[in-house]
Amino acid sequence: MFCGHCGRKNADDAKFCASCGNPLSQSGTAQTTAQTAARAQSGQVAASGDSPVPMPALPVRPASSPSSSPADSALSASPTVPPVASAQDTVVAGASRVPDAMAHSAKTAPQMPSSSAFVPNAIAPNTPVAAAAHRSKTIIAAIVAVVLVVAAGVAAGLTYHAELWGGKTLPDIAAANPKAGKASGTAKATVTADSVVVQLKAKGITSTKRKEFSGAKEGAFLGYGNAKAGQRVRSGSNVVVRESAGPGVPSNVEHAKASTAITTLKTMGVPVHTKQVAVSSSSKLANGTVVATYPLAGQAVTDTTTGIYVGIAAKTDDKTLAIPYDAIGTDINTVKDALTKAGVSVTVKPHFSSKSNVGKLVSSNPAPGTVLSSGESATLYYGVSADKMQEATVGQSNLPYFSASYLNDAVTGTYCKRTVKNAANDCITLAQDDNGTVYRVTAKDTGSSSEGHSDHLLTMCFPFADGNAGDIGTCSYGGSQLPAGEGGMAKRLIAKQWGAFDFGESGGTPSCGTAAFSPYDEGCNAGKQVVQGSQDMSGATFDMHDFYVFFAAEANLDAIEKSGYFDASALAAAEKSSKPDTSRPFILARDASQYDTTSVSYNKAPVPSGQTLVQDPFVPGVGEFSASVKFKPAPTDANAYYLVESAQPDWQSLPDCDANGKVSEAAAQEQGFWRQVRGKYAFSAGAGAWATILTVSADGSFSADYHDSNMGDTGDGYPNGSRLVASGTGKFTYSKRNDDGSFSMTCDQKAFHQDGTIGDVTIKDGVRVETADGIYGLTPCGTFTVYPTGYATSALSDDVKGWMYGVVGGSLPATLTGPLIVNDSNTLTFVQDRN
Repeated sequence: MFCGHCGRKNADDAKFCASCGNPLSQSGTAQTTAQTAARAQSGQVAASGDSPVPMPALPVRPASSPSSSPADSALSASPTVPPVASAQDTVVAGASRVPDAMAHSAKTAPQMPSSSAFVPNAIAPNTPVAAAAHRSKTIIAAIVAVVLVVAAGVAAGLTYHAELWGGKTLPDIAAANPKAGKASGTAKATVTADSVVVQLKAKGITSTKRKEFSGAKEGAFLGYGNAKAGQRVRSGSNVVVRESAGPGVPSNVEHAKASTAITTLKTMGVPVHTKQVAVSSSSKLANGTVVATYPLAGQAVTDTTTGIYVGIAAKTDDKTLAIPYDAIGTDINTVKDALTKAGVSVTVKPHFSSKSNVGKLVSSNPAPGTVLSSGESATLYYGVSADKMQEATVGQSNLPYFSASYLNDAVTGTYCKRTVKNAANDCITLAQDDNGTVYRVTAKDTGSSSEGHSDHLLTMCFPFADGNAGDIGTCSYGGSQLPAGEGGMAKRLIAKQWGAFDFGESGGTPSCGTAAFSPYDEGCNAGKQVVQGSQDMSGATFDMHDFYVFFAAEANLDAIEKSGYFDASALAAAEKSSKPDTSRPFILARDASQYDTTSVSYNKAPVPSGQTLVQDPFVPGVGEFSASVKFKPAPTDANAYYLVESAQPDWQSLPDCDANGKVSEAAAQEQGFWRQVRGKYAFSAGAGAWATILTVSADGSFSADYHDSNMGDTGDGYPNGSRLVASGTGKFTYSKRNDDGSFSMTCDQKAFHQDGTIGDVTIKDGVRVETADGIYGLTPCGTFTVYPTGYATSALSDDVKGWMYGVVGGSLPATLTGPLIVNDSNTLTFVQDRN
């Protein structure tokens, strides 16, 4: 059997060609035809009985084909050879067999006689030799085609991997571990998001940074936001580069399931405190959901030591006495009546709010969300706007004049710009300390005692620097005894009834070196304070301090802008921006960077018309204050700090709880105890020469100051007398409730610390000051008994009642109007000062 593909003779029963591997399954007629053709090629004569096989019709030769040679005529009788396999068939069959087929074709071609006239290219195409040559060329062409295809594929692959087409591959850059915060102790040097942006740009990939709160260092690379490392991205696509914003509270935390939120917050690498927040039984807030956070949702952590507080909802039953967190925004009288009926002593006070919350509960003390203990009192704050400015800041005074000094609780809260990028810069928090004064909270503030933030106390009054004119001359305006336009505050915003007032730090006093001082009884030479006498003020300066303007809701912004209070260039710049939302309270902060001069020599400070006293030039005003520095910037929507009306719980006074908001009864009782005990206490004999002032915070921490003056004890260098002093800090620990209704607490000896060195002596202002051995009333600091508000005075010992007379004076009440703290070692008694 001959192969119809290559012409090779094979066994009659063969299925495949032994040379080229082509299948041999042909019809009988085709086989016979092939055999006859093969015999004709070999010169054999057909055997008798064989039937001649008709030759297939030959194609008509083109006229241009060379056919005049006799040899051509002889070869033209040979049968046509089936065409060779295509290039595709060759690849499928296996390229290893192609050379064998080519060799076989060469062997089976007839040997031509040697002749000088013979030209290979002139061989007739239909002869066996021509067919073999044709097959060889076709195979070679197929191989060349395959090689070209393979080469093109290799080139395409190489150029693809070289990223000359088909997009770019994202670099596989190690992302920072979100848990690698400072608190975890695993913080390491990490790749920054900025460096990743640079790498992407070098590859021709555009990118956008997206900040996310995490435990990784601020600026660290957290990964890609819309793709994976090593992924191929199309040209022109934008890749999101996730950048760490440091620890913070994600904006989607509020109202989320607390257990899920806590898991996320614990990756921030800072402490996370969970506190129970009471909500009413009808509240839409489910048990175990997040009610509030500190910092606010969407804000960064500013104090990594304090960390994050999470308030978790816990629904109260009808028997639980509480100020529900969800009572915020409801009618003030409804809340007041409910608490009064439950036996709570309620005080109602105004607090600035948005127009929509006027007359509604906006805050409380204890804070909203607090479960009350038996005997506790509560202060409820209702919203007011510009028409109640004087009532909220100065009070409904029936005095002969109005006096404006330190800020009060009507302004407390957090104020933020409309867009918060960095809470430390874009938010202002005003808080009230245990002494009742308001200060701006900073990352350096600790606890609620004024000792930690004395440099940030805020006041409306900036008295004349070298005057001693008292309230009427410095901090007063209006009233029956002060004609219109008189008083030290008469040219200030508070006196104009426009719904705004300004305030700041340092009280308008000048500086000598780096310390503030009073020119009334001291001088300043070469940056050092000297006893006044020569009127030497050569080294004194007025320096620009933090200064603010408060606008109540519906304040008369147009009148204020026309009064000359703001700098003209600042007003012109503000005209190009949107106006503030006057339906909400907001604060404007002075921008010292907009001033060319921030310090003025005392001797060059202005003296207001009609005065002989020096005025701080950095305290702006209207009218005769025109010589003072004008306020910058003017108000716009972008630079206004708006009041955030989501009441913050009193985190320190709330009990710790689990992720479901559950708290133990003992913990709840302890928190109620500290809410009653916190505050300022006095231990004194009443003469005024000596006293110890004790201030207790809601977490049991305390500070104490003792002084004992003896103006008759004089000597060389201290003609103004002598004074013993002692101060220190510590922490009380709750012990138990006693059978008689009193409580026991213990002073933590490890936490108790007295400042300074005992016996040290200094002389200041002509007074000899010596550090005493111990803080009178507290030392020794051991165990103490607390008698709560409402305790029967008759049940107290005579020693305790004797010490009470020194503070209370006159007759004692039948029941205590405030707690007593008694040192068990000597019955020395501290009486709560509610003034």
